[in-house]
Amino acid sequence: MKTLRNLIGLTALLLSFNMTASHIIGGDVYYEYVGNQPGRQVGDYKITMVIYRESTGIPLNSPLSTSAIALRIEAVNCNYSFNLTMPRVGNEFSAGALGAFDCIDSTDLSPTQRIPKPTVNKFEQIVNLAGTSCNNFIMYFHGNARPNNYTNVPNGDDFYFEAGLDKRNGHNTSPIFLNSPVNYACSGSYQIYQQYAIEPDGDSIRYELIQPRNTAARTINYLPSWSHTRPVSVDDTNGPFTLDPNTGTLTFLPMLPPGVQYEVSTFAIGVYEYRFDSTYQVWDEVGYTTREIQIVVRAQCLPIVNQGVKLDASMQGTYLDSLGRQVRDYNCGDTSVTLSFTLPIECFSVSPDGTDFRITAPNGQPLPVKTARTYCDNNAETDSITVVLYKPLVFNGDYYLYTKFGSDGNTLLNKCGKAMNEFDTIILRVEGCIDPVYDMENVSVNNDQVTQVEWSVDTNTIAGSYIDFVRVQRSDDNGLTFNQVGVTGYNASPFIDFGVNGNLVDAQSFDYRLEFVILGQAVPVTRSIASIHLVGAYNAPMAQVPMRWTHYDGWGAPSYTVELGEPTGTPGQYNWSLVNDASLPTTDTFYTYNTSSLNAGQTYALRVQTTDGNYVSESNWIVFSTPTDPPVQGVSLTVPNVFTPDMDAINQRWTIAGIDSYEQVEVSIFDRWGHQVYSSNNYSNDRAWDGKTSNGRDVSEGTYFYVVHAINGPDGSSVEEHGSITVMRGDQ
Repeated sequence: MKTLRNLIGLTALLLSFNMTASHIIGGDVYYEYVGNQPGRQVGDYKITMVIYRESTGIPLNSPLSTSAIALRIEAVNCNYSFNLTMPRVGNEFSAGALGAFDCIDSTDLSPTQRIPKPTVNKFEQIVNLAGTSCNNFIMYFHGNARPNNYTNVPNGDDFYFEAGLDKRNGHNTSPIFLNSPVNYACSGSYQIYQQYAIEPDGDSIRYELIQPRNTAARTINYLPSWSHTRPVSVDDTNGPFTLDPNTGTLTFLPMLPPGVQYEVSTFAIGVYEYRFDSTYQVWDEVGYTTREIQIVVRAQCLPIVNQGVKLDASMQGTYLDSLGRQVRDYNCGDTSVTLSFTLPIECFSVSPDGTDFRITAPNGQPLPVKTARTYCDNNAETDSITVVLYKPLVFNGDYYLYTKFGSDGNTLLNKCGKAMNEFDTIILRVEGCIDPVYDMENVSVNNDQVTQVEWSVDTNTIAGSYIDFVRVQRSDDNGLTFNQVGVTGYNASPFIDFGVNGNLVDAQSFDYRLEFVILGQAVPVTRSIASIHLVGAYNAPMAQVPMRWTHYDGWGAPSYTVELGEPTGTPGQYNWSLVNDASLPTTDTFYTYNTSSLNAGQTYALRVQTTDGNYVSESNWIVFSTPTDPPVQGVSLTVPNVFTPDMDAINQRWTIAGIDSYEQVEVSIFDRWGHQVYSSNNYSNDRAWDGKTSNGRDVSEGTYFYVVHAINGPDGSSVEEHGSITVMRGDQ
């Protein structure tokens, strides 16, 4: 193929056809095999040529009425050549419409220092190459002449580019350039200029910097300090002119010499395609195309370029707030954020994994980014980016989107090479969300061993799939401090706290609260609720059991019931039933249980419960034993159940008939709370109780409880009596 190009050099020179000085500055030619498409013949190729020219030049192919141009097709090895007339597709139009002057001012510096303003022309034609035995073809265009304002090459040279086809391995489509062959940059702004060529056949392609030519046989020599591999003034240390041969990506940092205001440069690129020959195990070149490119570098960027990456304020829902910050409105439930910019972004500066961005929710929690989606055009630039989130925006308020260095090692670059400062902020303002409704509902002691926590979530206000988990927190110091004791799912109510045990629930109350984590964000904690802690006379051989418990704050105005646990024969297990008492249920937090109806010598349990109709909170248990009645022997005792220690001299002492028959009598008196108010180890009727405490104070009127133990009767027997006595006092 390369040999063929050398052989036709002289022929091309002799047969080249000139155009008047139309100031061509760039272009390319490529072909596509269409013989396999409906309505086409075997061997049909569509040839496309794109020409960019300086708008001040003479129109293409004078006179002005002509709307076509000629392309030369040759195959020297079989003496085949002809001129192909290429009709123009559409009208000539300004490259400014393609964003050519997004980065620099298009205004000329002076009449002799002009900024090129290109126009675009596209030509297409169908040609059949099956009617010849030729296999190697060259398609080329030769135009006269280049503009006279180039910086890196001599003025006045002609313009030439070509494409090649080798049919020996079958029909072929050449690489097709999709981006424009003009680039406008400002000095000091890093450039990523993608030579975007596609190869529809799936052949391998390779990009190469080549010498520009003015004919098939003659290359253009660069002026000193420039070359075909360094066609632009660049910072050779920090941004040399580099072409990636595999991707076609040109990177460079244009840097004009001091005092120079602009530079107009030209260079050429070839794209060569290779197909693997499985017979000979070699890669054969089956086609190529070339293009010439113009780069204009100006000393200053437009002001909008120096602002870096900014939101396009003309987009609906985009504006600056009162503090001058960039704001973009979004709706509740959005799972992606699309940002449109004042200048397109270099696609290569956007990390697809989304690591260029960081989003924090209104409560300051980070929101994970899944991907960043670009909409790259043929110049590998995107005017918008969609940041895809793992989970939607579900809270009202301002989300903050920060830019940072992504996994690709850079922040976003606008098309002119200006980077977005790290930590630049865009506010995403979300409205219309329903505040999630969730609440702590109940805390209960479970079987006198552990505590359980219950809650509710209104899934009409927040989808269950949005709730990551629930943190359960417990306080052991009456709500002063809380510590996490477990993590559970939102629908896993109740949560059992195995961090407490029977000894602990009998010793104190425990406060609980919950923290819901929704879409990675911890929302405000719920109210706290404390378990009911019950205390009483444990295992006391008394006819009554005083009970007292802590107030339950799970719902308003709780009403309490008392339940009795009767033994089942298995230690620690009871059959529970409500205590039938006219004073129950009660809103008080105390109650005295009368054991007179219970069997003697048995162990029973008591507990307290309250309910709001949906939930039940239960206290710990208190366990007590009923005394065993001893056999009655010897002299029986007659114990009065009333006496009146007042001033009338009647019934002033509590005398007990029959105690004189015993050597020793022990008496204990208790109030209704189980507190001992009087006792004597040597009780006698002449020193009988006079209604005073052991400290000598009068007891109040009311019911008291006694235990009388008479020892060593006439027959050596003992007797014990217990019951209640009412102290009454008249007017004194």
